[in-house]
Amino acid sequence: MSKKKKISGNFAMQATILAVASIISKLIGMLYNIPFANILSKEANGYYGGAQTVYALILLIATFSIPAAVSKIMAERIEKGEYRNVKRIFNGSMLYVLVVGGIAAIITYVCAPLFVTENSVLSLRVLAPTIFLSGFLSVYRGYFQAYGNMVPTSVSQIVEQIFNAIVSIVAALVFMQWARVMGYGKGTTRYDAYGAAGGTLGTGIAVLAGLIYMILLFHGEKKELKEKIRNDVTEKTLSYKEVIKLLLMIATPIIFSSFIYNVNVFLDMTIFQKMLKYMGMGGDIIDGQYGIYSRMYLVLANVPIAMAAAVASAVIPSVSSAFSTGNKKECNRKISQSMQLTMVLTVPCAVGFAVLGKPIVHLVYYSLSAQDTDMVAALLLIGGVSIVLYGISSVLNGVLQGIGKVNIPVFSAAAALVLHVILLVPMIGIVKLGVYSLVFATAFYAVIVVFVNYYFVKKYVSFKMEWRQIVWVPVVSAIIMGIVAFLVYEGLDLILNMVAGAYISNAVAVLGAIVIAAGSYFIVMIKVGGYTKEMLEAFPKGALLARIAAKLHLIKK
Repeated sequence: MSKKKKISGNFAMQATILAVASIISKLIGMLYNIPFANILSKEANGYYGGAQTVYALILLIATFSIPAAVSKIMAERIEKGEYRNVKRIFNGSMLYVLVVGGIAAIITYVCAPLFVTENSVLSLRVLAPTIFLSGFLSVYRGYFQAYGNMVPTSVSQIVEQIFNAIVSIVAALVFMQWARVMGYGKGTTRYDAYGAAGGTLGTGIAVLAGLIYMILLFHGEKKELKEKIRNDVTEKTLSYKEVIKLLLMIATPIIFSSFIYNVNVFLDMTIFQKMLKYMGMGGDIIDGQYGIYSRMYLVLANVPIAMAAAVASAVIPSVSSAFSTGNKKECNRKISQSMQLTMVLTVPCAVGFAVLGKPIVHLVYYSLSAQDTDMVAALLLIGGVSIVLYGISSVLNGVLQGIGKVNIPVFSAAAALVLHVILLVPMIGIVKLGVYSLVFATAFYAVIVVFVNYYFVKKYVSFKMEWRQIVWVPVVSAIIMGIVAFLVYEGLDLILNMVAGAYISNAVAVLGAIVIAAGSYFIVMIKVGGYTKEMLEAFPKGALLARIAAKLHLIKK
């Protein structure tokens, strides 16, 4: 095997490791969110969700691009054996995040009342130090990624989520009890605002745990780095001014593009809250509706979207490699495979949410009232289209990045953002759809992004959509799966209601329906020609799935 192929293979493997870690982190996040969301009232979920939305945007601007920038600059010097400059870049990056992260943390703390509603201020202020710590964690991640090692980043993400899960739940309970005892809920700030702040403390402790893990790993590498520096023959050592300049040159475009992709969540929250307040709606009602949207609907919807994003991250190196050699046929094959895999993952989730939305919400968010349960179920029903479209857009973005057309996703996201806001404002103010406006406008945003990016993928790669394999087979299979899921759930729930309570019967019926529906989807997909051995092997444990399907005579050996 050539050196180039080894590097490409290693890169693909490392991208897959990072993608798998991302999925595990998302799943841990979803699982701990169940008890955490039920501990807080829907209003407090709104306080927490509002603070996290602003925190995510400020963090993105301050430190999100650092791992990519540091790894790129360092990797170039590592390739040349310039280890003195590697150390200089590391130190310069630390200085950069010390200043930028410090300023961002101070702005977050001081300006919190300008960014969020009154009851979210405490939560956002608790998050301010986390922004400062995240910068240092980003530098360590960039350092290891420069050596082509994604494992530390992957493990640190999982470590963070574990600490976040434990501390968020415990701190929310402790903070709420403390507020009750001290009588802090008697003023304008509700006592459960302290519970939301306790949840945000979990985010900070999680980042601290990830940082400590990275520091320990780095100290294990220091001896080897010192040896490399002693043998270094670098002629010119970079100044700290040059390091900062390089960081800014690389980080700024990443910040801009990421900002465009993610600012719509912040704008949605701000427009939604400000307009409803102007229209005379009470603050608790606004926070409650936003809590249902951000902490219940989005948490469930983001699971299949995260899986699609993992597919996108894995497709970038393979598409890039095929495109760089002029092999458009292989490039098209990789795109088709990724699109099909994305549809296979997202379409059944969308149909499942449509059919079993209410039972799932009742199972997961058992503390909600019947009215709020219906609202989350309705959001999942309407938002199913967004789940599929966001999955497709993730793959198309990955393809465009893989072929070097990095500005096109930025342009499509910017155009979609403008049209998204133009639609959102009248939907809230004139049509008065309330929280449903956010879901409809988000779906419209995804439609624009998919349309524009698909046009350019067709243009530059001559991509031809295999409609039967990519679209119709997953859709038809998912519809059949949905019918099976509905019948199984209704049958099990009817029988179990005679011998068990409503919650237990619902839980068993939901889980049973999901398992049987997933099996039926798998079988129907293969029978109608959706799955091939190659595609099955693309899944985690795909070789095992392929062997099982072959033994069941569902595919040819």
